[in-house]
Amino acid sequence: MKLLQFVILSFFSVVICYAQQPILDSLLQKAFNSKDSASFYFSKAKPYLKSKADSANYLYFQFYKWDRDMKTDSTALVQEKLIKQLNSLDSLNRLRKVYERLHFQELRAGRYEDALTFAQQAVSTAERMKDTAMISLHTSDISIIYHDFEDYDKGVEYGKKAYRIMDQATHKQHRYLIYANNAIGINFDDWGKADSALYYHFQNVDLLKKVEDSLGFAFVYNNIGNTLLKQKDYTEAKKYIDRALAINKVTQRSYNLATNYTNLATIAYNLNSNEEAKDYFVLANQYANESESIEKIRDVVQQEAWFYKKIGDFKTALEKQEAFYTLRDSVFNEERAQLVAEMETKYETEKKERDLAETRASLAEKELEVERKNLWLYGSLALALVLALIGYLVYNQQRLKNNQLQRESELKTALARIETQNKLQEQRLRISRDLHDNIGSQLTFVTSSVENLKYGLDDTNLEVSKKLGSISEFTTHTIYELRDTIWAMNKEFISVEDLQSRISNFIEKAGSVRDEVRFSFEVSTAISKEMLLPSIQGMNVYRIIQEGVNNALKYAMAKTITVTLAEKDKDYQLAIVDDGQGFDTNVVEVGNGLQNIKKRARDLNGMATIESTKGKGTKIVVLFPKKY
Repeated sequence: MKLLQFVILSFFSVVICYAQQPILDSLLQKAFNSKDSASFYFSKAKPYLKSKADSANYLYFQFYKWDRDMKTDSTALVQEKLIKQLNSLDSLNRLRKVYERLHFQELRAGRYEDALTFAQQAVSTAERMKDTAMISLHTSDISIIYHDFEDYDKGVEYGKKAYRIMDQATHKQHRYLIYANNAIGINFDDWGKADSALYYHFQNVDLLKKVEDSLGFAFVYNNIGNTLLKQKDYTEAKKYIDRALAINKVTQRSYNLATNYTNLATIAYNLNSNEEAKDYFVLANQYANESESIEKIRDVVQQEAWFYKKIGDFKTALEKQEAFYTLRDSVFNEERAQLVAEMETKYETEKKERDLAETRASLAEKELEVERKNLWLYGSLALALVLALIGYLVYNQQRLKNNQLQRESELKTALARIETQNKLQEQRLRISRDLHDNIGSQLTFVTSSVENLKYGLDDTNLEVSKKLGSISEFTTHTIYELRDTIWAMNKEFISVEDLQSRISNFIEKAGSVRDEVRFSFEVSTAISKEMLLPSIQGMNVYRIIQEGVNNALKYAMAKTITVTLAEKDKDYQLAIVDDGQGFDTNVVEVGNGLQNIKKRARDLNGMATIESTKGKGTKIVVLFPKKY
């Protein structure tokens, strides 16, 4: 009873747990999408946290919500606990995404050495996942960081490594080739190698034709314009930057818009369109401040300083230049000290590239839907596996039952066959006894009576005596034939040794008729003496030899008669050869004896061939299968 209560309680606990899961997911989704009520939905979700996985999911949504809203102080409160829980749950893809977002946060704040650390952790996690696309992506991130360190040689090296990883992948994804090429291009650009930079940037223009959504790749056109701007090809540069601006106005990413407007302002004042330059600087400052990127704010202030110096407003130019140095020193003085102490590197940074990272921010919003679908898929697969296992067990049980029934049927058939064979053997033994006791004794009596009559006649009755002798000889021969038949009937199988002994006795008796004839009977050593032949098969072999030898004695006038039994491939070969007078097979009609040989050969499922040449003897060859 207690066991039943425990099972029922456990069942309802599982049901309640699964019922609460959609509620938790719905609240977390509302918190993530809400602009003003995120804290309210997060607080409502807390009572539904029933497991470690639920807690990790809760922290993950909080982290991404605060990260999207650029509340880095809030993300800092949960990131350490979140990373620890994701590691314990082996939730590698989410862990990789957290490292990726932390890397972007550090880039935005200008803490490049920390950004490098998180980017390297993202690569390590992607390697644990064996995700080639993500390994390539985060290697491109490291290339961008080295660009900001002004170590362009190393930046190009990592960019090419990222390209190579994806180019050699089994499933090539062109968006990651674009990211790698972009990293290589901006390193060459700030390295002062504009031709190399443009080569990789224009490669990306070709690759854009192979991606489905090109809205996320406005940086390709902006970076071409940026390189052309440095070459002072302002008109051509503006075409590409305007194209990038048109795309970024759709996506409304502040960081990218700040880059576009800063470049357009620079082009305008270099073309002496000073009023237009001022308008662009207003927009550049607006979006740079919205992005909260020190690098973007610094870039706008630097360009404003050069602009006011160019138009002769030296007071404003000095103010802007001092503001630029203040911004730069707020980042790089602390950064250099940390790099020397922690990374033993002396990198100076002037500019960083953020376009690449911002294009992937929207991917986080889609992950929950994908994971929910995956959960249903895995559940369906597990159910299918259970059903398949049950089906296999039922099938296997039925198969074993069928095999058992088949074996029982085969056993019954075998027993019936044995019983039939036993009855047949008993019948043969009874018939052979009757033949021996009745017909055999009667023939012996006839022979004895004929011999007595023969001796009772006087010498004047020679003709009658001769006739009686023939009758006695025929009767004696019939007795021998009868004994041979009884011998075969008494055995179910006849061994080669028995057959050889019987044939040898026959040849010995046949030899006594004509002393001048040499007989021989040979059995190949390849044939075992213990080998058994069915009695009918053995009797047919014996009769064929008997008929062949008798023919040679009666008609051939042979001096040598040889009988051999050998193997030939899958058959037995019986040969009876004599050196008698032979006959022309085309002229002489085959008699009853030879016809009997051919008939018995057919009874053996074989065939007999008779070769004879007048004056050169006769050869009878019988081939019959081993398996009768």
